[in-house]
Amino acid sequence: MSYRINLFRVVDALSSGLDLVGIDDLFHGKRVGLMALRVAEELSWPRARRESLLHAALLHDCGVSTTTEHEHLATEFEYGNAQEHCRVGSDLMRGVHLLRDLAPIVRYHHTRWDEMARHWIPSSIAEMANLIFLVDRLDVLRAALGGADEAAHREMLLAPLADAGGTLFHPVLVEALRRATEKEGFWADLRPASLHARLTERAAAFATTEKEIGFDELKSLTLMFAHIIDAKSHFTAEHSIKVAETASYIAAEIGLEPAVCDGIEIAGLLHDLGKLRVPDAILDKPGPLTDTEWRVMRHHAEDTQDILFQLFGNTAITQWAALHHETLLGDGYPSRCPAERIPLEARIVAIADILQALVQDRPYRDGLYPDQVMTILDDMAGAGRIDRRITGFVRAHLLPCWAVAGGCHERLCAA
Repeated sequence: MSYRINLFRVVDALSSGLDLVGIDDLFHGKRVGLMALRVAEELSWPRARRESLLHAALLHDCGVSTTTEHEHLATEFEYGNAQEHCRVGSDLMRGVHLLRDLAPIVRYHHTRWDEMARHWIPSSIAEMANLIFLVDRLDVLRAALGGADEAAHREMLLAPLADAGGTLFHPVLVEALRRATEKEGFWADLRPASLHARLTERAAAFATTEKEIGFDELKSLTLMFAHIIDAKSHFTAEHSIKVAETASYIAAEIGLEPAVCDGIEIAGLLHDLGKLRVPDAILDKPGPLTDTEWRVMRHHAEDTQDILFQLFGNTAITQWAALHHETLLGDGYPSRCPAERIPLEARIVAIADILQALVQDRPYRDGLYPDQVMTILDDMAGAGRIDRRITGFVRAHLLPCWAVAGGCHERLCAA
């Protein structure tokens, strides 16, 4: 099966997911993208180069999953451990055919300009990476104003960047940034009300057309984001990947069409995309969540739906992923959907999510054994919360389902 995508729309949607990691500092990636483009226009860079710059800028923080790391990057002008997320992000992008050419830009986007030469990278890559570094730091300085008028504080914002010209930043880029900030609308366009429209206008100039990609290409893209999601906490390592494998296994074994199984796998990989917004302290908390923490946790389903709608539109994949916390009693979240509006595919993803979470170690308990998992699933099915047919399949194939979800046979034999 093939899928039609627009690369800018895909990158923009994935950038929205990454921006959730900042929790309160939304749209960082988009601001960096727009500012980088404004500077590139000052330098009359060719259209193809500006397009690569925009996509790399939107995804430059794809190696950041935790709110703790984001806090360092957002508050320290030159964070000492910044190279780690550059390396992680670059490694992730190299695994995605559509994004592979952007990996070197992301790899060096926190590298000082006076150190670029020793890395033996092409000057075009070095300049794009350093430009992202430059406007990324400008956005950190801008955020520290706390909402004050950036235009009125322009010289104060640019001073530390100018002081670092020739060391952290290429002097030509610093001067081009100065010229760009003098132009009408530079600062106003960074406001949420204008930001997406300005980005979309510029992206339209690149004439990026929709293209057909196969399932393997789509899966490599969604796998990248599954890795980012699962890296939020060591307690959820491989959760999205195992949910996808479990849901796809169940779907195939009960006889659904291969194309449907593929869609279910994609939904499983992306079902927790909204958890990028959940603070690390909540995900790793060893005890019960407070009411406030629980409300924050529950909001991840709505965030997932919003981003997937931007990525896929109101398609089956979006719905299958977004409905994974709804129940057949109509008391789930985020929409309290009644049973008749929850398709079989979404019910499969929901049960795969529960099954994998029970198998996996969590901060408040060790992973459960097959009989313990089945007791909980039977109780939920008996109460009418989850689908009895799918639960019955899991019961009849308990050990394979438990193993696909991440159960360890060695641990089972040692029990």
